[in-house]
Amino acid sequence: MKRIFEVVIIVVMVFIYSDIGYAQVDGLKDGGPKYLYVTPLKKSPLHMPYDEDMKCVDCHKWDGIDAYTSATMSLVKSEKGRLPKSEIKRAILETLKGRGNYREMYVLATAFNNKPLATCMEYTLDPKSFIFYASSEKQGEKLFHLAVNSDVSIVYVKFRNDLDYFKDPIGVQIVGKAEQLKLGDSGFEEAFDICLSTVIMPEGMTLTPEFRKVLQKNQLVTKITPKRIIITHHKFRSAGHHFKQIWEADDNR
Repeated sequence: MKRIFEVVIIVVMVFIYSDIGYAQVDGLKDGGPKYLYVTPLKKSPLHMPYDEDMKCVDCHKWDGIDAYTSATMSLVKSEKGRLPKSEIKRAILETLKGRGNYREMYVLATAFNNKPLATCMEYTLDPKSFIFYASSEKQGEKLFHLAVNSDVSIVYVKFRNDLDYFKDPIGVQIVGKAEQLKLGDSGFEEAFDICLSTVIMPEGMTLTPEFRKVLQKNQLVTKITPKRIIITHHKFRSAGHHFKQIWEADDNR
């Protein structure tokens, strides 16, 4: 009898969560509310360059997959204005080089039970592998999020003294998969060294071998392998290219 009761409970829970999932999908049936979309009229003077044979409807429509497809990915539908992948990667590395050690402050976005969390966090980009690393103390809220959902995004915005971000913004959005590394895991030592070699230690604090061992035991390294990187830079627009450029991973990175 107990076994039957457990099976019934499981079936009910599966039904409930499945229903929730379908409800979310139905909420964007046929592309969702019409007010989300641009109504193509007269081309804006700020419009990005595009192939001459393209029409407004080629981009400003619902593609039946997700919001990303019908928004940012419309940029890849036109060859005109797009930079070669190697140039985009170079621009990303130049933007994220920090003091030359490729360490910068980002906003990490995670989600748990459909509830988002944004966390300011330093990441170091390995220019060779094009992978991001960050070390942090165990038991942080974001680490629990990443343990159950490895889909992650981080964002960098270059600070402006004049705060005029509308005029000439520079920003990078990274979407990828996160992996948590702990002491003893393959790749932990190398990843930990990348993080530690770029950190600016507080004045008067010395990184002794003993202190290093303590840090290794009490910290996790989050490794983010990018699937897609979108860089926004005013220099692209001034050169006649798309304001945003998209780098996408392949077998050769």
